[in-house]
Amino acid sequence: MGRDLAIGWAISCVEFPVSHDFLALARRLERAQALQNERFNQASAGQSRAIGGGFAHFRGEAHPLNQALGLIEPVTEADLAEVEAFLGSPTVLELSPAADPSLWPLLASRGYRLHQFQQLWIRPLASVDEAIPSTSVRVAEAAEADLYNRVVCAGFMERDDWRELDPPFHTPLGITEAWGFLAFAAGEPAGGGMLGIVDGVALLSGDGVIPRFRGHGLQKALILARLAFAAARGCDLACASTAPGTASQRSYESSGFRAAYPKVEMARG
Repeated sequence: MGRDLAIGWAISCVEFPVSHDFLALARRLERAQALQNERFNQASAGQSRAIGGGFAHFRGEAHPLNQALGLIEPVTEADLAEVEAFLGSPTVLELSPAADPSLWPLLASRGYRLHQFQQLWIRPLASVDEAIPSTSVRVAEAAEADLYNRVVCAGFMERDDWRELDPPFHTPLGITEAWGFLAFAAGEPAGGGMLGIVDGVALLSGDGVIPRFRGHGLQKALILARLAFAAARGCDLACASTAPGTASQRSYESSGFRAAYPKVEMARG
């Protein structure tokens, strides 16, 4: 997809007024996501390199969260070679249509391939009812980090036996301007999701619902609870990423989100 075509497609998908032009919106969202990931990377004792206005994050050999994102400024071949050495194989870059156009031929010349697509979703928060009741969702306490990680990872790994699960990676709780939320069904932990706030942008991520509790609106309850929490703290915009055509996409669309633009992961090695 050419950059101009991608930008035009993305603008046509936004069905509500946005006060920013596309590139300004994309820069705001990409910066917010990059800074949020940097918070979690540092809290997890990961290593970071700045590149192209964003960051490359390394959590350990072959870690699934090793990647670079937020690349919206020009990147030289030397910059890219340094990041490849830093991240190892595979080197994964999460990119938006706002990336500097010089990056695409550089990636082609270095043998990058399409890894997967993501869709970025946004919605304004001015209309959110800050008093949305939700008896099934609450903020997780820092001491519940093990519970939170087991439940969310069980959702991602399609497992009901969350108590027996050894999570492949851990999301720390208690980070500044970031909160984990837990959902319950009949008093039993059933799912969770993360909320981060960066410069007025509410970043919803890491949604996971245990398979046997799906189909009862728990992910939507998690979304609405986080939106209300963020609106009460002055956020004006929320965003989230999903794989195309998933149940998560449907939950976000039914919660008032609309497509902002596609993202692509490119990989080498």
